[in-house]
Amino acid sequence: MKHPLLFLWLMCTFCLSIAQEVQFKKLHLEGLPQGSRGVSVADLDGNGYLDLVIANQVDSTQLLGNTIYLNQGNQFSGKAISDNNIQAWSESVHTVDVDNDRDQDIFFTTQFGVQNLLYLNDGKANFTPMEAGDLTNDTTNSPGACWCDYDLDGDMDVFVVNRDGEPDNLYVNTGEGMFTRLSKGPWLSNKGDGRSCAWGDINGDGIWDLYVANFVVKDQQGQVIQKHRNYLYLGTAQGGFMEETNGVHVEEENATYGISLVDYDYDGDLDVYVTNVSVSDENVLYENSGKGQFTKSNKEMAYEIHRPSKGQTWGDFNNDGWLDLYVANGTEGYPEIQNFLFLGRKDFSMQRIYNTLPAIEGHISAGTASGDLDRDGGLDLYVCNWGGEAEPNDCYINLNPVKNWVVFQLQGEESNTYGIGSWAKLTLEDGTVLTRYFIRETGYGSENAPEVHFGLGDSKIQKIEIQWPSGIQQTATNLEANQIYEVVEGKEIKKRNHE
Repeated sequence: MKHPLLFLWLMCTFCLSIAQEVQFKKLHLEGLPQGSRGVSVADLDGNGYLDLVIANQVDSTQLLGNTIYLNQGNQFSGKAISDNNIQAWSESVHTVDVDNDRDQDIFFTTQFGVQNLLYLNDGKANFTPMEAGDLTNDTTNSPGACWCDYDLDGDMDVFVVNRDGEPDNLYVNTGEGMFTRLSKGPWLSNKGDGRSCAWGDINGDGIWDLYVANFVVKDQQGQVIQKHRNYLYLGTAQGGFMEETNGVHVEEENATYGISLVDYDYDGDLDVYVTNVSVSDENVLYENSGKGQFTKSNKEMAYEIHRPSKGQTWGDFNNDGWLDLYVANGTEGYPEIQNFLFLGRKDFSMQRIYNTLPAIEGHISAGTASGDLDRDGGLDLYVCNWGGEAEPNDCYINLNPVKNWVVFQLQGEESNTYGIGSWAKLTLEDGTVLTRYFIRETGYGSENAPEVHFGLGDSKIQKIEIQWPSGIQQTATNLEANQIYEVVEGKEIKKRNHE
């Protein structure tokens, strides 16, 4: 090459121009918790702004408790949420309407022989501990859970994963927030080491399926002997499940912590992205053929430099229309390292970004999630850190709501109250079709905001199509960019004032 310095300058300028498309500032929250595992983003008090719920671990020297940050629009106020009789090492956190009163209740999974915790919301972010049958009576070691209305009766059920060979469990909502443990299912005979899970129709037959991420296999003395394979349970027309044991997505052995089901390539089926903790592993994107047959992707965000990865969150962070990915890295015995940010492109390739704040700072991170905290149209990030059990968390505010965007908030009538499990297909005036599968759980221990966000670039909207879990299909045209719309199942799509 005749001019290597010129080439290097051009490459650096190109990378910088990409990175400048998505810049963040750090928001310092008063009394930021430490030793955190997971975060859920949701509007707890009904004021239109997204709040934060943090799951914290405990040790012998400090009892951190779990934390809520309420968003008043220009500032956050923090408060602890706990049962005075229980000090729990909480791992994952879920905001979910368990009793169908159209507000967000809170569920924590816990470790080390403490019952999982459920708190009922009065609609104003006042929470009361709730006894919920088997769900809160069982003493388990539960790193994660995933929620959906798997039996389509209008209320939310939950699958809870357990570690160290303890059986996972499916808890069925019997109404008004009471749960019964299902006494049959292929997971009961598997001795997994679960860390996270996700619901979705993976093989395209219209029935809920369940993917479970497992960590390691241990011998009877508790020593690690190998990495674990992940599990896939396919729903049947009779209402049961059968395990799928064939395919790279269930045969490979990885030390997996995080799982997301996402239609990253907008082809209408669910791909699987797993984050793995062993530094000898790569993270993996399993691409779906449309019928539940998977191949390993060779895209950069799948085989990036070996890191112990846990959390992940997908979203269009620069509002250009293409899905991006943020990965949270860190584990015991590994030095503080940077997290990953990948920006998606029109051809569904991804470019790793190195010089924006969430990808610069050194962390030992766990869960991460996204949502528009300041209501300016840009997706913000929250990262749970726990290095040395004294590393503060990070809240990153997106400074790039330059391009157009639109948000849809779903209100179920026949389906569950927040429309979890819906598909949204947005067609732009230039013919581009963008898709979203609406699921809350993201990566490890965490949940994204309960709304569907699209970046539009410089395009205008032609139409939105919503397919609800009930089977109802809903379409609207003449929508404006840079607006929040409320979608009432089978009835109306109306603009919401978000000022």
